[in-house]
Amino acid sequence: MNILIIRLSSLGDVVLATSVVEYLKSSFPQSSIWFATEQEYAGLFTADPRVTRVVALERGKEGKAVSELSGVAWDNIVDLQNNGRSVRIRRHIPAKAPVSVFKKRRLERAVLLLGRVNLYPQGDSVIARYARAAGYSGHDPRDFPPARLCLDERTCEQAMRFFPSSAVVRPAVALFPFSAWKNKEWPIAKFAFVGRYFAIKGWDVFIAGGPQDTRAGESLRRSIGERCVSVAGKLSLYETACLLQRCRLALGNDTGLSHMARACGVKTGVIYGPTTSHFGFYPSGNPPFRVFEASQFCRPCHAHGGNICLTGSRNCLKKIPPEAVIAGLENLYHQNDEAETDL
Repeated sequence: MNILIIRLSSLGDVVLATSVVEYLKSSFPQSSIWFATEQEYAGLFTADPRVTRVVALERGKEGKAVSELSGVAWDNIVDLQNNGRSVRIRRHIPAKAPVSVFKKRRLERAVLLLGRVNLYPQGDSVIARYARAAGYSGHDPRDFPPARLCLDERTCEQAMRFFPSSAVVRPAVALFPFSAWKNKEWPIAKFAFVGRYFAIKGWDVFIAGGPQDTRAGESLRRSIGERCVSVAGKLSLYETACLLQRCRLALGNDTGLSHMARACGVKTGVIYGPTTSHFGFYPSGNPPFRVFEASQFCRPCHAHGGNICLTGSRNCLKKIPPEAVIAGLENLYHQNDEAETDL
């Protein structure tokens, strides 16, 4: 049985799509599962035994990859992207296989953004919508597998060089203070406050981000001080995942790295400002997580976060105090892995 999963971007969405990989592989153990995604995310599946082949697509240069897909007799195609690009890819695959797509709930999103009226069904997370697209017929989406990345210990050794050498085994916390959408970023001084708290407690602190965040990551590292390391721009996504699986806690904005930490088994705090968990992009399953947000008349204001605050205040983020975040993370650290998490 040949199954094709399409999820091209972005990082968090691709990571959440691993829940579908897990479900389909456990449901059809003898199946051959192919995963089509953007080139920059393909490396996350380097050592994933559930995936037979990863097809890396480069925007504007997709001909070779599409030709490869068209040469397979597909039994099922699951389109978790469901946009113009994924539709064009499907059209070039002469397959008679049934196609199922991810429901984006554009109407509900527009009503929430423009009218501040929430029409989303309770518990309607992206993973729940992915589950339905994958053919899951269960009544409780919490029974659907959570997102999970599969990493190979041998290939993770390179990332481990960033762990500070010590005769004492210390817990570690990862911070994700950056976002492609700048309006999502909790003030950097508040991340520094949280980082210093854990560093003073004797924890190792890691700052993760992309190549564009290297200088800002180093600046934050200096602000936090001893036992803090910035790996922003220094590791591949796969190596970052390797490092994350050694952490006890993570704290980040509503970004892909926060989802990746969860998929590596890390208890994670997620900060919401201009976005909201109602859109469905929030963690699920175990280990537990925490959502940090503040009530504000103008939120949510943007489906993805945006780069400009229309009020100029960014109060939706400024009103989240670091002391409350620290208390929540401490609670999270001591919470039983099997406990339910309330949004």
